[in-house]
Amino acid sequence: MEQKPKIQISQTGIIKNAFEAAQIGIWHWSVNSNELIINEAYAKAIGYSCKELAPYNGDLWTSICHPDDQETLVADLNGLPQTSKKHFAFRARLKHKNGSWIWAQVNGGISGYNPDGSPAEVSGTLTDISELYQSKNTLDYRLQIEKIVSTISADFVGFQPKDLDKHINKAIKKIGEFLDVDRCYVFQFENHNSIMNNTHEWCKKGIPSELKNLQNIPTLAFPWWMKKLNMLKHINIKQVKRLPKYAAAEKEILLSQSITSLLAVPIHYREVLLGFIGFDSISKSREWPKADIHLLKTIAHTIANGLNANASQKVLIEAKEKAEESNKIKSAFLATINHELRTPLHHILGFSELMRMNKIPPNEISSFADKIHRSGNHLLQIIEDILKLALADSSFVKVRKESFKGMEMFLQHKTLLEELVRSSNKESQIELIYKPTPNLVNQKFIADNNKINQVIVNLIKNAVKFTHSGQIEYHANISDNTLLLKIKDTGIGIPHHQQKLIFDFFRQGDDNSTRAYSGIGVGLAISQRITNIMGGELSVQSIQGKGSTFTLSIPVEVISAVKAETAIELSHQ
Repeated sequence: MEQKPKIQISQTGIIKNAFEAAQIGIWHWSVNSNELIINEAYAKAIGYSCKELAPYNGDLWTSICHPDDQETLVADLNGLPQTSKKHFAFRARLKHKNGSWIWAQVNGGISGYNPDGSPAEVSGTLTDISELYQSKNTLDYRLQIEKIVSTISADFVGFQPKDLDKHINKAIKKIGEFLDVDRCYVFQFENHNSIMNNTHEWCKKGIPSELKNLQNIPTLAFPWWMKKLNMLKHINIKQVKRLPKYAAAEKEILLSQSITSLLAVPIHYREVLLGFIGFDSISKSREWPKADIHLLKTIAHTIANGLNANASQKVLIEAKEKAEESNKIKSAFLATINHELRTPLHHILGFSELMRMNKIPPNEISSFADKIHRSGNHLLQIIEDILKLALADSSFVKVRKESFKGMEMFLQHKTLLEELVRSSNKESQIELIYKPTPNLVNQKFIADNNKINQVIVNLIKNAVKFTHSGQIEYHANISDNTLLLKIKDTGIGIPHHQQKLIFDFFRQGDDNSTRAYSGIGVGLAISQRITNIMGGELSVQSIQGKGSTFTLSIPVEVISAVKAETAIELSHQ
């Protein structure tokens, strides 16, 4: 049987083959001649072949080494003769052919000496450890992210509602600085997500703020953007200028802010979209890695919990305030009813008891009967006011429109005002002034005349009640299909802090049971509701001690042309 020749490989050849198989770079440097020998694995690590690098010498080290690492390399090589150390190891960044930097582990030692004992030859290996460094950097980055998330989350634990904005601003500042972005911001939605507002913003130094410019923005103008957010998906735009045509609206507004790249993440509590948080890159195009997106989603979740907790807290506070206000109204109502009902009842019972016992002189019976009658009317008025409360609910009230003339309405109001002043015995103290405009008295229009009169009756009653002397003015005008009626008096006026309360039920400027003016405080509240039902507005302007002006604005339909006449100005004293 023929025997195959044995293959003999030297120890040096075995080691060389092992290095080549392991793709480890090998180098040998002759110190005396500065000659450098490398293998293909060495050249491949920096993106070349051996032929591309040839001829080469020891200067190759410094030509491809990162400037920040050259000092270490030179110190280790030059330090060999001065030390008893035969081996060295260091890590350095080497310039790759494509312009990037790779991390390399360089190990070496003295492999030959000169007769004087100085190093003559140095040999070693080079290994690409970029992936190891990348893994380490990724791990360090994640640890930093977790630290930031932990810090921000801790800030939101047990926060007070008044501090929410402060915590959000602090959070986006930390994120913006950590990720080195140009702008970080929060938008919140309103009116069933139909409007969005930029509520919080952080900008790098030198980057202009957009906070004031991005308010009350209709979300319908950005269909692509809102579609993504409504699906609770993030928006990752690497280059704004390359946005597709279906995102033209978004592209236009982003380019107007000089934004190059953008990342936005929805802020939502469970499945309810509340807003979004975003990063802008202005100075350069930027890709957003998964770690950044994960960070933003985590912070968005934290902010969402804060916004929801704040909203829930506000609801509780409002409910508490409403309950307290309800108790105040209840107390005011009971005090009012106790005073208003007892007074006429005492009169009726007392005077009638005297008449029943024949203790009144015959010539005074008529006077006592008149007092009983007035007290009965007062009591009836209170009962009617209470019954009107049931009709103040819009579900029970219907608007019944009819056509009527402005002159007819004006004369009704004029007659009513004169009768009320006369019955209050203030004819000599109050001057009445009427100012209906010509375009009102000579037109015919369609509206609910009865409800308009009901509101005006309450306004006129109040003007007469609270004016001891001076003037009461009646103004009437119609413009742009809107009827404007004003009742202006020089009465006691209303303190500024009470001007909103007078439109609540059972509330007057004075809620005490000993107040000077009668009435249970439902007239203006009912008037306000009736006005709202007609689609109008009832408002007040008042200065305490100088008088009040109530303005009723009601939409009407004009059905006849205006006649050119001069304004009417009447006065009665």
